[in-house]
Amino acid sequence: MNGHARNMHWQAHRTQPTDMLLLTVILLAVVEFGNATAQCIDESCNKNLHKAVKLSRFVSWTTAELITTYQATQGDFAAQFCTMTMDGVPSSTLWGNSPAERVQSAYVRLTELLPHGMMVLQQQSDLQSSSGPLLSGLAELLDHGRHLTSRIRCALQKLRPNIPLPDGSVGPTAVLPPQNTFQQKVYGCVVLTRIQELASKAARELKSLRGQCKNRTRMMSQNF
Repeated sequence: MNGHARNMHWQAHRTQPTDMLLLTVILLAVVEFGNATAQCIDESCNKNLHKAVKLSRFVSWTTAELITTYQATQGDFAAQFCTMTMDGVPSSTLWGNSPAERVQSAYVRLTELLPHGMMVLQQQSDLQSSSGPLLSGLAELLDHGRHLTSRIRCALQKLRPNIPLPDGSVGPTAVLPPQNTFQQKVYGCVVLTRIQELASKAARELKSLRGQCKNRTRMMSQNF
């Protein structure tokens, strides 16, 4: 069965619990966007940055734990899947000459990777039991990941209000070819590994911005 046929089969035979899980992920994204916008307006630069650092570390740690769970459900040689390469998956490499530029690149990379995380959840819903820990863990990761992008976006808006930020991707930025079951297993592990690496790098770069947050607060107080 080719990738297109597998996708049609999944759409036709998806269980009700899986439908509810995907719907919950989408609804949480809508609610989170509204809550994050309100929090960004109300919170100080330093407070938001502190929460962004903590959340980045949390996402990095929980994704590492989720990778272990993922590998345990994928059969033999699953530990090797995460070390493989796959075209179309955004890199976890950051660019930029300053911490603020690297944080912005982390934001862009994360918004590119999260839609791939949603695709992994959809693919694994066809391969795993809806009552297992993997699907709920993937859904929670997507929720935390969107919360993290909101935190990073808020931090950048407070530190660099005149620098426009791109909107989050609504889907993978590259069209992926149809995947067989083995390719889906590798794809999922690669995506999770990139998210874990990116969250770890984001935490380090965000922490280095604390001094800039204090300097901006001091400048604003002097202007008033």
